[in-house]
Amino acid sequence: MRIIIVGAGAVGSHLAEQLSKEHHDVTVIEEDKDRMQRLQDALDILVMQGNGASPKVLQRAGIETCDLMMALTNQDEINIVAALTACKSKVPFKIARVSNMDYYLLDNWLSEDNLGVDLLVNPEFECALQIGNLLAVPGASDVAEFGSGQGMLIGLSIQDGAPCVGETLSDMMLRYDRQYFLAGAVSRRQRTIIPTGRTRLEAGDQVFFFCQRGSLDDIYEFCGLKRRMVRRVMILGGSKVAVYLCKILEKKGIRATLIENDEERAEELAEKLDQTLVIQGEPTNVEMWDLEGIEEADAFLALTRDDEENLLSGLIARSKRVPIVIALLEKLEYVPLVNQVGVNTAVSSRLAIVDKILKYVRRGHILSVATLKGNEAEVMEFRVTSGCKLTNTPLKDLKTPPEVLFALIEREGSIFVPTGHTQILESDRVVVVAGPTSKRHVEELFA
Repeated sequence: MRIIIVGAGAVGSHLAEQLSKEHHDVTVIEEDKDRMQRLQDALDILVMQGNGASPKVLQRAGIETCDLMMALTNQDEINIVAALTACKSKVPFKIARVSNMDYYLLDNWLSEDNLGVDLLVNPEFECALQIGNLLAVPGASDVAEFGSGQGMLIGLSIQDGAPCVGETLSDMMLRYDRQYFLAGAVSRRQRTIIPTGRTRLEAGDQVFFFCQRGSLDDIYEFCGLKRRMVRRVMILGGSKVAVYLCKILEKKGIRATLIENDEERAEELAEKLDQTLVIQGEPTNVEMWDLEGIEEADAFLALTRDDEENLLSGLIARSKRVPIVIALLEKLEYVPLVNQVGVNTAVSSRLAIVDKILKYVRRGHILSVATLKGNEAEVMEFRVTSGCKLTNTPLKDLKTPPEVLFALIEREGSIFVPTGHTQILESDRVVVVAGPTSKRHVEELFA
């Protein structure tokens, strides 16, 4: 597929790297000369300097013959103009990144039926949804749904003294009902492991489980954790992510206290958020946290526009023994620091839209895609179509690379963890974990 990406920021660069690895013909347009040069040095793709909203620049990039155009700069107006130019050039598929709430709420105005944009992505809204999912599974670093919502992926840390420490996975699964959950990937000291039955888990491992929704209590016990529902949260910063999240929490009946430094912004948010307590004050004023009941909070969310402030406040919240601490980090180089300072997980509004875009690009027999934080493995969900090479053969007899794991199958409305004797059938929805060198091989198997 011929793809043009407008914008070489975190989102555009990440997608350019991923899609070029998948052998798509990728061209990137970037106005900033230094950013353009960095991407050109890093990837074997065509990178052009220019304004992505300019029809002349888009024509030089090959807009007339491309299959997909993504406008992913941090300026909504450039993205919209680029997408509309792509519409006029009859590009089959157009994606635009839009952060302004006014534009985003006018989804129908920009839609395929009106102005022709196929997919609008809002980084802040997607990030807020991600945080909402994390709060529904307290302590998790990753949460994703598969199938019709019955199947889940959750990432949890193995605690000191957990019953699974030092045991092989095959022995541990004898104590639990294997059909309900499976350890599908492990992050250990910055290494990715696709586990087998002989794999022994260690304290500090980050394990990614695939499970039925009803098996969460068993998984928490397995990891040495206690499951505690989130009923009250404290939020620092009145960012767009925070506003979207407060609206989500209000619908769920979760009490939120939001602290915003700017007086005018605090007044604006107090009018917008009916059931959220909005307080004007310095976000890192710990005395204010105490006055507002930090010790009663089930979760602390550092969502200011300043990464350093989010890390620091997360560290302080951890010292206050808040069970769940989540920090918004846009500088990806800070993400490895998260575990060192005691923050449970980091979220990024920029990367929150990557999975959504990849799912759209790979649409067809691929139903969804999830990337795992701190892990090079990728999770893909497929619908098995007629002629698939994998059907009617026991999984143990399939010739697949060792870093491929069949994690979940949904069949006729029921979801289960397969065994080596399971056979894949036409119309099944199958969730697969693939290591970094096996992703394309897995896609070919299901083609």
